Amino acid sequence: MPPPTGTSPTATVTATASQPSPAPSTVTPAPPTAKPSSAAKSPTPAATKPPTTAPPAVSGPQASAFPIAANFPTALAFAPDGRLFWTERAGNVMVYQNGAAKVFATVSTVTTEAGGGYSERGLLGLAISPTFTTDHFVYAFYSDANRSTQHVVRWTDSGGTGTASKTILTYPAGGDCCHKGGRLVFGPTDGKLYVTLGEEHNPDQAQTVTSPLGKVLRYNPDGSVPPDDPFAAQGSAAWAYGFRNPFGIAISPSGQMALTVNGPTGDDNSPSTGYDTVIFSVTKGGDYQWPECYGYSHPLEADPCPGSLIAPDYSTEASTFVPTGATFVDAAGPSGAAGHLVFCTLNDGGMIYTPGSPHGTVARGPANCRLDVKQGPDHALYYSDTGKIYRN
Repeated sequence: MPPPTGTSPTATVTATASQPSPAPSTVTPAPPTAKPSSAAKSPTPAATKPPTTAPPAVSGPQASAFPIAANFPTALAFAPDGRLFWTERAGNVMVYQNGAAKVFATVSTVTTEAGGGYSERGLLGLAISPTFTTDHFVYAFYSDANRSTQHVVRWTDSGGTGTASKTILTYPAGGDCCHKGGRLVFGPTDGKLYVTLGEEHNPDQAQTVTSPLGKVLRYNPDGSVPPDDPFAAQGSAAWAYGFRNPFGIAISPSGQMALTVNGPTGDDNSPSTGYDTVIFSVTKGGDYQWPECYGYSHPLEADPCPGSLIAPDYSTEASTFVPTGATFVDAAGPSGAAGHLVFCTLNDGGMIYTPGSPHGTVARGPANCRLDVKQGPDHALYYSDTGKIYRN
């Protein structure tokens, strides 16, 4: 049964850039004191340098720690020091370090609608700063408990505890149960923060570049819009548009961006199931097909499907597997997945994508890959279902 529809609020976004650091205060040195005569000098011990205390070392999980119990772990991310972070949909950001899992930070969120009905809200996205070794920043995306806004928030890691919480971005989220998007990733070549947002069951917003809904959005790490964004002149962070609910995003070391998108469920007079899609290489400024078309260019609002709109590289067509998190796997990855895009699906587990013409294909991957997947620093795959995190 399709989820209930609702009316989205006016699509606005607030970006709060980091405040500039105050100018350093001017310190006037105290006047020198009179130099004592040699007769008045007392012998003084040689100056000694105070001991330096090194910060405590931290370590990530060992292979023997898996599977790790987790409460609906929606997103995974590794810090450069090897620690595994994850988000739990109900509001905890967790970290596994020194042999145990601990709460890193919490947010106030909701996972149902006000009357207790089905919802896609919650703590949904996670990313580690590309300059983590110097700034120690951890980012997350969550739906506010007020059910009208959703946020990107940033903490500073302090030995495994999130401090100095700061809201970086705020988006509309009220009215509708679903299509929240909420995935985060940093570009390894440009250092920019990418955010996915669904169209909140408001399809026309996906084709409106000045709305954040139905988009992949691109920001500076402080939440400001880079001047080289394709629609920056219009005040928009849209990097690519025309998406229904993009709930998986991955960027390769070379900068190639892949996206998984949930297909229609009867909204806007579309089919009631099927047509989940994969976009293997997202184009800067690209206009994708929703809601004009769905799947392999099937017309919906326009007939025929406009040739100017970019079609997906893969579609499930009449079947549904609900795609979620994704990752590019390098050549040293697990057999069968190495060199491929791997993504999770809520219904059918992991999928391994292979490009093709005119369309790509998918093969079965790890069965428990339901919510998110990342390649770890040891080249293994780490993935989650609703109750555990696994290693392969």
